[in-house]
Amino acid sequence: MVRRSAAAFGIALALFACTAPRPGTDSGPLPARIVLHYDFAGDWAATAGDACEERLDLSEGVFLSIAAAPDGGPAAFHVARFFMLEAGSRAQALVGIADDAGVLPLTVETEGVVDGRAAEITYDLTLEPEDPRRIRLSGFVMTARDRTGETVRADLLAEAAADPTIPALSAAGRGGLCLKRL
Repeated sequence: MVRRSAAAFGIALALFACTAPRPGTDSGPLPARIVLHYDFAGDWAATAGDACEERLDLSEGVFLSIAAAPDGGPAAFHVARFFMLEAGSRAQALVGIADDAGVLPLTVETEGVVDGRAAEITYDLTLEPEDPRRIRLSGFVMTARDRTGETVRADLLAEAAADPTIPALSAAGRGGLCLKRL
């Protein structure tokens, strides 16, 4: 037994000697740091609950399309297509930049009708990466301002949690609406 331990110790010592830095050699400067960013770009479909279960009524269509912002860097994105917008309606997406935690705020501005009155509508979305194929819509707030200056603000995820008849949004789990990459 003593012989085996001595042999094992000798092998370990030889390996250490081969991998230890040589005196007088410079290992050089550390490599440049590379910052990784989650790639939100792509088409996303809604899924149900915290387990992100696919449902035919939800998971077949595009809920949200996100595009990389030109000249905005690797963490800059904007909404390219959004399920809340009617075909042909004018809308403007602001470029959002993911923070250090990977959370991406996005904003879409459009015009529409709220309570029978023409209004300027702003949708503020908060997206959090979950894994390479899924993100969470953890915040979804709509602000509408009509021509008289009246402003209505609604947390659409909270409203959907209270009213399970709201399509797509009522499928959200505790962490928000799970979106899968198409």
